[in-house]
Formats: sequence, C-alpha cells, structure tokens
Amino acid sequence: MGLFETLFSSSTGDTVPQAQQPSQHEIFPEDKYNVAYAVAARREEIRALEHLLEADQTSPTALEAEPFLQDIIEDMDGDREYSLRLRTSGEELVDDIRELIEHWDNQVDEQIGTIWWPIGADTTFRLYLHYLELRADAEDDQFSFPESAGQVHTLVQRGLSAMEDDDDSKLAVVHKRDIPWEEPAEDS
Repeated sequence: MGLFETLFSSSTGDTVPQAQQPSQHEIFPEDKYNVAYAVAARREEIRALEHLLEADQTSPTALEAEPFLQDIIEDMDGDREYSLRLRTSGEELVDDIRELIEHWDNQVDEQIGTIWWPIGADTTFRLYLHYLELRADAEDDQFSFPESAGQVHTLVQRGLSAMEDDDDSKLAVVHKRDIPWEEPAEDS
C-alpha cells in the first residue's frame, strides 16, 4: 500500500491505539439540552431591541387611532380583516421578543457578551420586523422606528449570519435554562 493509501484508507481506524478511540458518543438528555447558536451581542443592541418593543407597544395603531373602531375590534372575533390579523399576530410575537430580551439581558454581563440564539429566532424576527414595517408604512398608524433601530438590525443580522453558516460552527449543545423559549425538565 502506498503512503497516500495508508494515510487515508478506511482501515486506518485499526491502527489507532484503542486508548485514543472513543468508546461511545457523549449523549445529552433531550429533556435538559438543546442546540442554539452562539452570537456576540452588545448591551446597547439589547437595549435598542427593548426601545423598539416599547415604541411598538406605546404608539397607537391605525385601528386604535379612531375611537369608534376600538368597540368594533372588541366585537369582531370571527370575521377579521387583514389589519386585525396583523395586529393579533404582532401581539403574539411581542411575547416571544420579550422572552428573548429577558434571557439575553441576563447573558450579557459587560458591554459585550455571547447570547444563545434559539432555532426559530430568525423567523420570529423576520415576522416581527415585517409587522413593524407595515405599521410604519400605514398612514394612520403613529408608529415609527426609533433611532436605535439600526442596532437591532445589526444584532439580527449577526444572528442570521450564525444560522447561515454551512458548517454549523456556531451551533452548540446548551442547557435549556440558557436558551430562550426552552423549558428544561425538572430534576427528579
């Protein structure tokens, strides 16, 4: 056998000393661990996300701008218009964003740190930011992006970049207590 074949043949596993071969794979219990992406984050970016959420929650929507519509909104359960569905979906996304902020705020001790970006956060951010763009474009809606929205964009782009990494080099096995939207099983 030539040197090249010796180095790269499938039978080289037999030449590795038994002590260096792993006997088994490390297994992490699924009820306590999951995968997430390690993403660098600045405290000011997390604050900017909080300001964006606050701007969304404190500015009246186009529907709320006209008082007589508030009664109609409360009465309409089944037949909803697009803007009513949009507002409902926006409110559902707010809870997810709040939970991200809470977790990430605890993970960044200094001015910069590492946050655990959960799988699915890309979709949540795309939907939420699209919702906010629709609000900003609506004529009667009083929402406008705060000046710090660029920092939110930077944070989201960093998270999306980590997810797009083909080799999953930033993907890690993490305890569920450290990942937003995850609930670890209680120890028995």
